[in-house]
Amino acid sequence: MYVLRVFNNLILQDLLDLLDNFMLFISFLSAGSSDVIRVVGDSVQLEINGSVSEFDDFTWIFSGTVNVLKYSKRYKDVTHSPSYKDRVEFNEETCSLTLKNLQKNDSGLYKIEASNALQTTTLYTYRLSVLDPVEPPVLTVYNSTDPCNITLTCRGHDLSINSTCYNETCEEKEVTSSGGVILSLSVRDGVIICNYSNPASWKN
Repeated sequence: MYVLRVFNNLILQDLLDLLDNFMLFISFLSAGSSDVIRVVGDSVQLEINGSVSEFDDFTWIFSGTVNVLKYSKRYKDVTHSPSYKDRVEFNEETCSLTLKNLQKNDSGLYKIEASNALQTTTLYTYRLSVLDPVEPPVLTVYNSTDPCNITLTCRGHDLSINSTCYNETCEEKEVTSSGGVILSLSVRDGVIICNYSNPASWKN
């Protein structure tokens, strides 16, 4: 009976180990990802969707090689990369990471790896894009000899739109360049709007 009990306990332990490995595998497969866009000088919070209670150690990694921050739950120890030390905040409860005073060279892939005695897995991945804020566009109005007929030019950096208006009815236009930069000219309630934007900011 004793041998049988020991054998049953070993089988039970093996099943529990297999279950733990399976749950970690499922967690790995379901690791989420997001694209985030910010402007230079902004902050961004990189969060984890899900529980982190089953893991002991966490590492936020940039571009596959740079360890932005390491955290040991057991020792309550947080270690920063020297280049990020004064620009990051870490939440020990949720393991979220906040990057402050973003610069364009902060753009790239960020992921958080978590580990315990059984396995190391990626919990979440962010693709961060840091863009320059757009400058205000310039709207120029050219009057003709006909007071009912005017020409408009809307300029934003290297984009330009020309439009004509007759009797307060204007031709609305929009142009788009690489990187999602948009320049548009429209009229709303008699107001001419020249709008210049990228995925992170806009000006008019």
